[in-house]
Amino acid sequence: MVQIERVAGLTPNQQCQAAALAMWRWRAPVLAFEPDEEWGIQSSALESLFRLAAASPGEESHHAYRQAAAALCRAPLFASEVDPDTVQLVQLETIANLLTFGELLDEPDSDKAEQVIESSNGLATPSRRH
Repeated sequence: MVQIERVAGLTPNQQCQAAALAMWRWRAPVLAFEPDEEWGIQSSALESLFRLAAASPGEESHHAYRQAAAALCRAPLFASEVDPDTVQLVQLETIANLLTFGELLDEPDSDKAEQVIESSNGLATPSRRH
């Protein structure tokens, strides 16, 4: 509850920065393992989204992020059913956070920022999600 109030008290740019920082810690673990070939997602596409999320806020970086997220959404992963193993589960959760971050750029919302932050934190302690 306290964390939600803290996020709500931030400016939209600060909310984006907090969400980007929460996701950033998953960059190395996600990129250490290649995504499943059938997903049609290149590690470079994920790397690009992480870098763009961490870029200085502005219309140019937001536009580039939106384009990269839209390209990612066209991957076969989003048209298939996946029964993920542990590594894939972390990758999928992180991809979901990257896409939610894009929604945050389109429409600043402390609830979306909190969702990204909480989900990123939840990956570190999966037992809390039960």
